[in-house]
Amino acid sequence: MKILTAVALMTLLMSCGGEETTGSVADETTSEVPTVYLVAVDSLGIDLGDSTYVMGAIEGLAYGPDGSIAVLDCAYACIRIYSPEGEYIRQIGRRGNGPGELQSIAFLGISEDGHVYLTGDGSEILGVHQYDYYTGEWLGSLPSLGTPPTCIEGAEESFYVRKDINFDVSSGEPMILISIAKFTLDGEEPVVTYIEDTAPFDPADMASMIKLVWYGYDIAADYSGNTFIAPRSTEEAVVIIFDSDGMETGRIELDLEPVLRTDEEIEMERLIMRAKLAAMEMDPMAPIEPDLYKPLIRGLEIDGEGNIWVQHGGPVVPTFSVYSSSGELMYIAEVAGDHPDGNSWRFYIDGNGILAYAEDPADGYQKVYMLEVRR
Repeated sequence: MKILTAVALMTLLMSCGGEETTGSVADETTSEVPTVYLVAVDSLGIDLGDSTYVMGAIEGLAYGPDGSIAVLDCAYACIRIYSPEGEYIRQIGRRGNGPGELQSIAFLGISEDGHVYLTGDGSEILGVHQYDYYTGEWLGSLPSLGTPPTCIEGAEESFYVRKDINFDVSSGEPMILISIAKFTLDGEEPVVTYIEDTAPFDPADMASMIKLVWYGYDIAADYSGNTFIAPRSTEEAVVIIFDSDGMETGRIELDLEPVLRTDEEIEMERLIMRAKLAAMEMDPMAPIEPDLYKPLIRGLEIDGEGNIWVQHGGPVVPTFSVYSSSGELMYIAEVAGDHPDGNSWRFYIDGNGILAYAEDPADGYQKVYMLEVRR
């Protein structure tokens, strides 16, 4: 489904009036750009043994401001901190119902100055939970008006960007309200709103609901105040770029073809969706019919030089188109080696490096991969 936004409509109206939009890359010709390879140089995570290295259910990765690796593990309701070499250091949070304790959590963001943001159920509050990265101290929790935010990204200073999903029945027909906005550490209201959108609510279509809640949009933010948003779609591949004031400054349009899922991929997607239902404390055996086509984009990251990494949704081998901050296609990046679970890999990229994990690991247990670019 192609998602239309108020920003997109305003851009269209401005273009009709003679104003010029910026930063559009309409055609991507991979034969004219080099290909680089992402090589797994190390990993952390084991099947059995020391419990600090056994991953229960990874739902998020990030680098801390000191270059350490933060792993959000929903099964253990905590964030585990590892050195850049993969040595266990400490954890933030723990399972429980007391102040600063966590239950069902799903998304992780770490801001430039070291504030940790989690979304979900904790401290007997559904909302956003805040910790100090360096000390692990719980700084408080902000309740959500509806469901907890369903995506979160650390941004400049102590800011963070989040996606909120709420429901509206005022018109008589249930509608899903979607917003993507930037918040401050203690702010209950957004300082900048990038996207506001609506979608019909169909309780019989659990697959679409899960996609909207858990995915729907890929979001990235840099430490200069810019925010990057890519609607997940099987029809359109576009990255929208916003400045610190929430103004659209450009778009990157990728020429990608939709790819049909194989029967095995459809079943894998169904299993992943059931895991998401379980994490939402909903019936994991509810009927689910995944989309027959893969999304054109399934990931969005910003590296330390401000380059924009757009993960293609179709290839089995994880593949990125990498653009400069001005929108120029620089190179294609592919993961090297044989990874049969590559179709379920999720990434985190910033100035400290590249991290990845498989949602549906071929080995039967999850690991965090540390990757490097090789030309």
